[in-house]
Amino acid sequence: MSLYQTLYYMSLVGGMAGLFSWGITALAAAVLPSQRDVWVSDLIAAAILGGFIGGLTVGFSDRWSGNRVMPRWIVSGTLIGVLAGVVAGLIQIPITNNLGLQAPLLNRLIAWMLAGSLIGLGLGLRWVHVNRLRVMHACAGGLIGGALGGFLFASLGSSIPDLSQALGFIAIGVGICFGVTLAPILLRDGVLQFVSSGDARAQSKFGRTRKEWELQQGDSYVIGSQTQDFSKTRYRPDVEIFIPDAALAAHHAILFEKEGRFYLARHQETVGSAALARFVTRVRGKSFMGSQELRDGDDIQVGRTALRFVTKKKES
Repeated sequence: MSLYQTLYYMSLVGGMAGLFSWGITALAAAVLPSQRDVWVSDLIAAAILGGFIGGLTVGFSDRWSGNRVMPRWIVSGTLIGVLAGVVAGLIQIPITNNLGLQAPLLNRLIAWMLAGSLIGLGLGLRWVHVNRLRVMHACAGGLIGGALGGFLFASLGSSIPDLSQALGFIAIGVGICFGVTLAPILLRDGVLQFVSSGDARAQSKFGRTRKEWELQQGDSYVIGSQTQDFSKTRYRPDVEIFIPDAALAAHHAILFEKEGRFYLARHQETVGSAALARFVTRVRGKSFMGSQELRDGDDIQVGRTALRFVTKKKES
């Protein structure tokens, strides 16, 4: 799907996470003994929200990538989200003790900004091997999203408590997921677009939605056909640009940025004499041995799949 479709659907995922979190939090408040300390409810709410956002975003993003959804990655995302929420709640304790009574609106805003930034940080860790800057972008996106959602949460709290809490949780979930997803879209320097494929599986998965992958400074993506079943990692895919094309190697090529320019290189698994003949890798219709610089509008062929590289950077 396109980048803006991804933004839309990730916002829906955030809304679902917020709604589920509100339901669990309300149930916990009804079952557990009443707490007089505000920080306790804040910590529980942030942990539950972090867990739902962490698990759901991993599951849905892998689903939309066209690859397999790995339960262990969903569990890892959930645990990281819970940990981020707990840490945010613990950091919030002294802030609540000092601001809770004097400035409740500001206190609530800070609480959800903390939660959003740390949950975003946890989500960003999944892409640290691709680009370390993505961790900070996700953190900043989560902070801004948490601030917007927290403001709505705090603003509605005094009017219709039950409804406002539900809407507030939804707004916070949407805000965090929207912010985390929007950050790399706004900061992208280029896009790799799916054009067509001679493999029916790839065409079926990406042809109708015109799949796009955003690219930014510092990125390094592996392109290949390896499904996530063969990945040995606990939280991330081995192949970031997965294309289910039988003519692609498991690890086919690497798309990376260096000194402000983007390049396509053969993966080390496809540089042998037999692999050079078997696994097609072309830029502008020509095969190459090492790496090839990409220019705006370049046509790329990997296996039986056609891609297009688009960048905002001007030719020098």
